[in-house]
Order: sequence, then C-alpha cells, then structure tokens
Amino acid sequence: MKLRVQAQHLQPGDVVGSGGKVHSVIISSTQWPSSKCLVRLVSKNDPSLIGRERYWGKTTMINVERV
Repeated sequence: MKLRVQAQHLQPGDVVGSGGKVHSVIISSTQWPSSKCLVRLVSKNDPSLIGRERYWGKTTMINVERV
C-alpha cells in the first residue's frame, strides 16, 4: 500500500521513494534542531548494512510503501 506520511511517522520496514528501506527514525536529540529527525536507511546492495543517514524535517511528506 502506498502512502504519504510525515518523516516523524516513518516506521522500520517502510520503503521510501528512492527504494531504500527505513531502519530506524530518531526524533529528538540535542545534536540537531528540534524540527528535524534522523532517518537511517538500509543499504540496497547489502541489507545487513545501514546505507545512509538523512536529516529530514519532521513534517516533510515522504512517499512510502508499506507491506
């Protein structure tokens, strides 16, 4: 099922538009602004590795596919 959700509501296992799979979402920390969240994506080539870490605005709308 394809949805548009805010970055702060991403769940592990969601597949984002670029094809990456969400590993984890960290919403708050003292290391970045309160309006941002850290999204860790699993590498497409090696699913056992975390491929990318991105800072997205909490209210940024992301296209995802949930199984």
